[in-house]
Amino acid sequence: MTKYYAHSLEGELPEKWQPLEEHLGNVPEMAAEFARPFGGDQWAHLAGLWHDLGKYADAFQAKLYAENGFEDGK
Repeated sequence: MTKYYAHSLEGELPEKWQPLEEHLGNVPEMAAEFARPFGGDQWAHLAGLWHDLGKYADAFQAKLYAENGFEDGK
């Protein structure tokens, strides 16, 4: 199974990076909370679900690894 990441941590191994699934689970709730005071919570939740979906692309994951000194996701 391929592991996908949302964010890396400079100088840290991928095991310490934020998993994309975790990130995409947290953001919709946070976005809805921020937008609730002006009635935009449902739209913000939806936007939060989709906002980083492109990070599942192989090209993004390869860039994340390369920028942190890892090649080929290793």
